[in-house]
Amino acid sequence: MIRLRSIKPTQNPLDDKAYRRAIKAALDTAAKGVLADFERTTATWTGKPSFAVEEAGEFDVVVGTDDENYARVDGGTRPHVIVAHGKALAFGSGGSAKSRPRVIGSGGGGSGGGVVFTKRVNHPGTEGRAFADTIGEKWEPLLATEMEQRLGEVG
Repeated sequence: MIRLRSIKPTQNPLDDKAYRRAIKAALDTAAKGVLADFERTTATWTGKPSFAVEEAGEFDVVVGTDDENYARVDGGTRPHVIVAHGKALAFGSGGSAKSRPRVIGSGGGGSGGGVVFTKRVNHPGTEGRAFADTIGEKWEPLLATEMEQRLGEVG
């Protein structure tokens, strides 16, 4: 006759709380890095948007901003007409952008020519900088590495 019975461990072999702490620590490290990268994209801006880290669930963190100007720079704009609400529009001609598409950072840029006055202008639109996509692509593998390291320290 063969008798089978389960062997019950005396202690919990998986420390659920330790694994949860490790996952949260990895997410926290990555969120701080993502936040720093977002802030780098506006380092030279005046009127900088504020970025926030929000917990959306136990293992779900959202980093970003609800700033409309940042959304326009990140996503780009279509060609559009700008009409003066007062006597005229005034803007500098020439110059260079403070940021470039798919680059996590912000440089000098600014107007380089004289001031132009006009009642309306056909704006050509702007190419989106894709900051959010670029930062996400950077941090996806870094988060995986951080998660592996933290979980490895528990086991």
